[in-house]
Formats: sequence, C-alpha cells, structure tokens
Amino acid sequence: MSLELRDARRAPADREWLTNVYPFYLHDLSEFDDHYYTLDDRGVWMPDHRASWLAEDGDHPLILVDAGRRAGFALVNQAPSPHMEPGMDFRMSEFFVLRKHRGQGVGRRAVFALFDRFRGKWEISELTRNTTAIRFWRRVIGEYGGGRHEETSDERGVRQVIDTTR
Repeated sequence: MSLELRDARRAPADREWLTNVYPFYLHDLSEFDDHYYTLDDRGVWMPDHRASWLAEDGDHPLILVDAGRRAGFALVNQAPSPHMEPGMDFRMSEFFVLRKHRGQGVGRRAVFALFDRFRGKWEISELTRNTTAIRFWRRVIGEYGGGRHEETSDERGVRQVIDTTR
C-alpha cells in the first residue's frame, strides 16, 4: 500500500486535521506521562505546542496518509533545534497512528518513509511506562537498520539513535 508523508502546513484542511487530532495523541500519552501534559480547567491539554509546530520552518509536521486517508502524524525536529541533543540531525518528537489504523503496518511504513526522506542521525525516545511504544520502536528501528543502532535508558525513558545514511 502507498503511504504519503504530507506537510500539514501546505493545506488548510491538513492544518485543521492535525490541530483537531493532536489532543487524541495527548490523551493516549497521558496514560504514561504523569507531569508534562495536563488538562486545564477548560479541558484543554497544556502546554499546547500545536501553533509552534505549524509556524516554525525548521521542523516538519507531517500527516501520515495511507491509501488516501489521514491515518496519523509525525512531528520531526530538524537540527539546529533546541529540542535536540547535540550531534543529532533529526528527532522524532511526536508520532501517532490513529487506533483504527494500528496493527496494519502504517506505523512501520511511515517510519521507513521518514528515515528514507530525512537521511541522517536520528534520536527517538519513549517514556519508560510506554512499553508498547518501546517494543514498536525497537522492532522498527531494528528492521530498518539491521541492528545498527544504539539504545540507552534511564529514569526518563528509553532512547534509540540510528544513522539512516548507512
């Protein structure tokens, strides 16, 4: 199946879609994150990074389009970025596949397309309690790089580094 990575900044409908779907991602993430994202008194997730994602040229807010239907998004930082460790070219800041599309290979194909499109040294991190994400990233990064990646972990979570130029 075809998978397209579409810049959400290029079409008003994609900007709106990302803006509307992003809270679903934060809701899913809240199961594993006890402190960074919280609901305010109006029921809005804070902090709200959507505006900066759609305004900054150095980063990539990408819609995952599977067989013509929006299935998720990837928010990719590109160096130089204050959100990245020194020596990295790219960072997977946020990655989300709608539940309806999970388990169908959309995530795997999206990651492969991202790594092929943005060649360089990538950093991917998962929260310690998000064991599903850790398993996913270990499997997909392992498949893509043939085991040529580094992984570290600490109290904040698990971090993989892969160089997609090889």
